[in-house]
Amino acid sequence: MRGKGSWRSGFVEASGFRMFYRDWRPAGGEARPPVVALHGSLIQSGMWTSVAEGVGAARMVCPDQRGYGLSGDPGAGEAAADFARDAVALANALMIDRFTVMGHSFAYAIALEVARREPGRVAAAVLVDPTVRDPSGHQRNLARAAERPASFPSFAEAVRWWRANEEGAWPGAELKRFLREVLIQEKNGGPCRAPYAPERLLRLRAFQASPGSDYGIEGARGVKCPVLIFRGAVSKRLSAEAERRLRKALPDGAQSVLCRKSGHFPSVSEPKRFHDALRKFLAGTR
Repeated sequence: MRGKGSWRSGFVEASGFRMFYRDWRPAGGEARPPVVALHGSLIQSGMWTSVAEGVGAARMVCPDQRGYGLSGDPGAGEAAADFARDAVALANALMIDRFTVMGHSFAYAIALEVARREPGRVAAAVLVDPTVRDPSGHQRNLARAAERPASFPSFAEAVRWWRANEEGAWPGAELKRFLREVLIQEKNGGPCRAPYAPERLLRLRAFQASPGSDYGIEGARGVKCPVLIFRGAVSKRLSAEAERRLRKALPDGAQSVLCRKSGHFPSVSEPKRFHDALRKFLAGTR
């Protein structure tokens, strides 16, 4: 069920490039700090449209991160710290003083870095199936990036590929809406492509696999705000053991929601459970 509200969009200058963002404004104003929602490395800000509308009562500011969607690509700066600076620059440009930061997949590390840098501004952090990997896991992920298709001859083929290759339950209507909102389509039902250039993804994966990577859980130790973690029970990206290590690294631990039918995208596989849990958590933020 869609909450009452409206979408706005725009661009800001962030860290030397032009950043696109979507801004969900709930009807009746903002009772809690807004959410800065950061998408994962395979998609773009459209992943949050159904989440914002489903939660309804929270303002959500959803950028296309550097090199994704409609945002520019500065061609460098792949560290979580670089992405975190972008997120803070967006909040500054929109004059958002206090906010919750939410990150999906690789963006969990970005969300934690934002929370660590801005302890006086970040009310809470939400981590959606965070990709907690050791160095060997990042090396394997780099190899997989070169094999992932960047385009599809039709939207129907994209749906088939996603259902066959991404783990978890995929309700038909939710999957189709999700892909319409995260892929770039030339025309309705026609060819479509990923919202990034292939070399952009490879550049990110290479940095994550490098000795200088800051995508581990070390940054979690400096986070002081409340944290909520969503984990897909059949996710290939976040095991129960990896989640345990992440919670242990957080000084005050974390609340955890297990989505039993979900893989890496619990907001799509189990939207009601996801929206209800997120709404309840956000209601407690100040």
